[in-house]
Amino acid sequence: MRSEHATMLSEQGKLPRLPIPTLSQTIERYLESISPLVGDDKDALTTTTRKAQEFLKVGERLQQRLKSYDATQENSWLEKWWLELAYLSWREGLCINSNYWLAVADDPRAYELAAASIQLLPSDEGFNMGRVWDSGEYGEFQVRRAVRFIQRTLDFKELVDTDRLPVDRTRAGPLCMSQYKCIFGMTRIPRMGCDELRQDEATTQSHTILVIVQDQIYAVEVYDSAGRRKPNGDLETELHAVIADVVMRAGQGELDAPVTVLTAGHRDRWASAYAKLEQQPRNRTTLNKIQESLFAVSLDTTFSDPLGSINAHQENTKSHGTQIGHNRWYDKCANYVVDRNGAVGYIGEHSPCDALIPAIMIEYVSKAVAQEPIERGVLVPQTPGYKTQVRRLRFTVDDEVQDMIREAKAEVERTSRASCSRQIRFETYGSDWIKKTAGIGPDALAQVALQLTYYRVHGALAPVYETASTRQFLHGRTETVRSLTPQVAQCVYTMCDATTTPRDRYTALVRAATKHQEMLRTASAGQGVDRHIFGLRMAYNRLDPLPSESAMTDHEKRAIEEFFEDPILARSTTFQLSTSGLFPSRYLTHTGFGCVAPERAYGINYIIESNRIKFGVEGKTADVGNGTDVELFETTLRQTLIELKLVCEQAGTRSTAKQSRL
Repeated sequence: MRSEHATMLSEQGKLPRLPIPTLSQTIERYLESISPLVGDDKDALTTTTRKAQEFLKVGERLQQRLKSYDATQENSWLEKWWLELAYLSWREGLCINSNYWLAVADDPRAYELAAASIQLLPSDEGFNMGRVWDSGEYGEFQVRRAVRFIQRTLDFKELVDTDRLPVDRTRAGPLCMSQYKCIFGMTRIPRMGCDELRQDEATTQSHTILVIVQDQIYAVEVYDSAGRRKPNGDLETELHAVIADVVMRAGQGELDAPVTVLTAGHRDRWASAYAKLEQQPRNRTTLNKIQESLFAVSLDTTFSDPLGSINAHQENTKSHGTQIGHNRWYDKCANYVVDRNGAVGYIGEHSPCDALIPAIMIEYVSKAVAQEPIERGVLVPQTPGYKTQVRRLRFTVDDEVQDMIREAKAEVERTSRASCSRQIRFETYGSDWIKKTAGIGPDALAQVALQLTYYRVHGALAPVYETASTRQFLHGRTETVRSLTPQVAQCVYTMCDATTTPRDRYTALVRAATKHQEMLRTASAGQGVDRHIFGLRMAYNRLDPLPSESAMTDHEKRAIEEFFEDPILARSTTFQLSTSGLFPSRYLTHTGFGCVAPERAYGINYIIESNRIKFGVEGKTADVGNGTDVELFETTLRQTLIELKLVCEQAGTRSTAKQSRL
């Protein structure tokens, strides 16, 4: 929901600060959340309960430290710590592990498309998954569609810059709009141990974007010297000139080393290479120009077979389908990917803003582009006598950095081989049927379906991370919804019990859904479990005792450390189902991110539309993920969604929904 009257930042001053829940409330909710994981192990539950109760007795000093720290922070107690610990100190490579990826619907008017020499047919085994082919060439439609996305993205940026973007709202009121300021001119910079972000006036007011072709990097001016936006024809000419320059240099063996691959791999390797690169003046200039670009556009020679394959499209977007980790600058907050046939994707560096915000932008941009016909042979506006200004950004690379590039390439290829991602498009029903016939919340049904699917595939319940937005607070980002509640667990067991009736199963489903809605509201209100426990841990590890504090006794220290080191706490945060839902979208065909746990785990983003549900699922291959099976998960999820529909219909749903909530 958006307000068309208030300007973008006009309600920021009215937003409350992120609250700090009471210690007793967090401990109570934590203990409730672990009961499905502990199950019948009464000894484990007794031990964990004792540790939590002991922590409750001594943890108030940490609570007071946290409150005192909050009073010193401009926006919230969580903001700086979360940015550092959740993102910037993460050392694994960004490709798949951290960056999210989005795929945009194809343009049905696309022309002069490349096709595989031997095309996949519907009868072929790999047809549904598709494959990525490399044409070795670029297309006119590809360039023209890329320019449309560049222009409409600049439209969105100008709405942000001029404070004209309407305020996002929910029933609870206005939402924080600060993350929209984090999309453009934002770059992650590798440093040993913990990275940095750069965004300043030079980067946000830049007139350039990055264009990456065959790992060669170019700065393309999208505004003229007077600050006027260049017309489509000028930008098309620029992109064609960049492509021609790369093709010429490739033919002459003059391509620079693919430094881009370093941005995909391990952060400390990239930090070491970065430190060496910036010792050279030309490299410093190149790195600075990259950081001073508004966003990146990668032009690929790859395309999907069969044409329009969403699975092949998302595979190419996330890591490049044939040269893994190449032709992207993973450190940029915003990097469009446009393949040979004009299919558009987007990869986002996660640390400065949550995926929801760029997704809103991409929906806006995609809708605007869809309303602009791209017709073969139709001239587009161009400045008379326009001359291209090809600005190649070059690196001087020594043998040590070359070795690091080879290491990064090998690492990212291993990461990609171990990753299986796919689009699961369920067309039988969507939010309309769930609300009108099932009589429950669509998100709740999706969460029950995912947990039930996991149980049927792996024979165990999974700890769940579901993203709840806390943007009703100043600079709020997310909180964890621990969606595996006792009610959801009971629903799973009831559904899997052959002796239960449809009425029994529907009653369990409604109770699970009702509890889930309560959990979602609680987390969105800043009253969840995980961020508070994180803050208490930080208070213990990083904050000095308050002047009013008494000395901590050995007993208190032991009680605190036993709570934080409890295996059940660790298990409850090993999220084997990492999930997030986005708004209904006509133009986003796939949304994906990597799973966060190493074994039997899945990263799942879903979009619930009125008449269908789209799931983007990523998991590791069976050998790496110790039994993870994305293909079986898809088959089982489809069956589970159908079964839930039958249960609701057989139980009479609406007539018993109110009774089932009791």
